[in-house]
Amino acid sequence: MTSPATPRGTAASASVPTPGHHVVIVGAGLSGLRTAERLRRLGHTGPLTLVGEEAHAAYDRPPLSKALLIQDEEPAAPPALRAAEKYAELDLDLRLGVRAEALVPGERSVVLGDGSRISYDQLVVATGSRARRVPAWEHHPNVHTLRTFEDCLALRADLRAARHLTVVGAGVLGGEVAAGGRALGLEVTLVEAQAAPLERVLGAELGAGVAQLHRDHGVDVRLGVAVERLGGDHRAERVVLGDGTVVETDVVVVAIGSVAETTWLAGSGVRRADGVLCNQYGATAVPGVHVVGDAAVMLHPGATTPLRLEHWTSAGDTAAVVAHNVLAAPEERKPLTEVPYFWSDQYDVKIQGLGLPSPEDRIDVVAGDVAEHSFLAVCSREGRVRAAFAMSMPAPLARCRKAVADGTALADLLAAAPWTPKKKVSA
Repeated sequence: MTSPATPRGTAASASVPTPGHHVVIVGAGLSGLRTAERLRRLGHTGPLTLVGEEAHAAYDRPPLSKALLIQDEEPAAPPALRAAEKYAELDLDLRLGVRAEALVPGERSVVLGDGSRISYDQLVVATGSRARRVPAWEHHPNVHTLRTFEDCLALRADLRAARHLTVVGAGVLGGEVAAGGRALGLEVTLVEAQAAPLERVLGAELGAGVAQLHRDHGVDVRLGVAVERLGGDHRAERVVLGDGTVVETDVVVVAIGSVAETTWLAGSGVRRADGVLCNQYGATAVPGVHVVGDAAVMLHPGATTPLRLEHWTSAGDTAAVVAHNVLAAPEERKPLTEVPYFWSDQYDVKIQGLGLPSPEDRIDVVAGDVAEHSFLAVCSREGRVRAAFAMSMPAPLARCRKAVADGTALADLLAAAPWTPKKKVSA
């Protein structure tokens, strides 16, 4: 898996760079790997380098907070996104276990932590994000964040010796960890500073439904209250909340979001604001530098301003767009068009969302019942469909994808009711 010493043929089309054109991808996770795969699929035959800080090749992160956390046997390795023998097909210079330290755009080079430099013709930033931490809690060995495979192993070990788990943050990750704790038979307290879990995404009414889902499974849900401090000399033994109540605990998981991993870009001229700013094509203001995945602050369909999304599907969507645009002539570039989508498995319920909602959206529950944890809701603004959410209704939600993408009139969607199974007409 090394870069070729000589060119390997001709470009697939006039828009594809010459065989000697070197693309460097910094970040060997999901978005980085998907970018490399798409580049090869689109006909790039030139040198391709993939650099990753972790020692592991790209692996699937969602199972870290689900199956891997609660399975009986300890996983020997993270769930690979591509089999080891399949990497050879990509003909990569794969460099794992080395961090990018600096970008020098004037030289078109990246400085690595081992002191080496890699020159590039086109650079793709795919360094993603890291878990947001609370520095004052870092000295407690039983306070965890969950982002990497090693994080998962450390948390697994602590959970199996615990009776009580406290999860701070009731977003997607926090909800999944809380559900995992209950699956292991632990007492679980879920603390959220907002009035409802996922309130910024689902709104108050639907967020309350998520809170009830956890309560129905025995979780002590504390809403609208922040953590004031942790108590305990060595291990965190108490969680003191802002309302004065105290939660005795054995393990604490901090699930309060993430921070884009962009420190290595300081001084490079790449604009950063909660991530790497780029245009609708994934290109930054620095020539030859692009961004994909969690690190990209990009204009997504349905959004009025660029934003950073951490959805699993967004990593692949942005990778596909950037790979195309890296190889395309200026007039052939394409913007991001895929509707944002997320999912979360909590207990036996699949929570899913399409589009980008806003606090002022009208919400119509068009099928099922929020109280039963099985429903489909449509979000609209100014009479147009902007988003849709579902619990335990994946097929009905999927039938709303086009309406969300097109901004269909709410009245037309309600009249069509694609979530209602159509009766078969007898011959």
